[in-house]
Amino acid sequence: MTNVPRRAATTGPGYWKAATLGTPAWLSLVVAGFFVVAPLVDALLPGDPADVSVELAAVGTEAVISILVAVALFASGSAARRGLALGIVTAALVSVEFAAIHFAINIDAKYAVAP
Repeated sequence: MTNVPRRAATTGPGYWKAATLGTPAWLSLVVAGFFVVAPLVDALLPGDPADVSVELAAVGTEAVISILVAVALFASGSAARRGLALGIVTAALVSVEFAAIHFAINIDAKYAVAP
C-alpha cells in the first residue's frame, strides 16, 4: 500500500501526452453524452421537463461516470492510463463549470443554448 502514493506522484512514458490530449477528447464525449443522458434523466425525474434539476442531475451523472472511468484507469498501473485519468477528471471538472455558466445564463433552456 505504501507504493500507491509514490506511483501516483510519478509520471512515465506517455503520462503528460495522455493527460493533455485526454482532456479535450473526454470533454467532447461529455458534451455529446449530455444529449443522451439528459433525456434519460428527464424521463426518470417527475416534474417540469425544463426544470434545472433535470440538467443538474444529467451533468452530475456524467461527472460520476467520468470519475468512475478515471478511477478504473488510474488503478491500471500504466503511466499513460494514469495520465488519461487526470485528463478525464479535468474534463469532468470543466464540464461542471461550463454547466454552471450555462445555468446562470440560461436558466430555463431545455438542453440547448438560448438563441
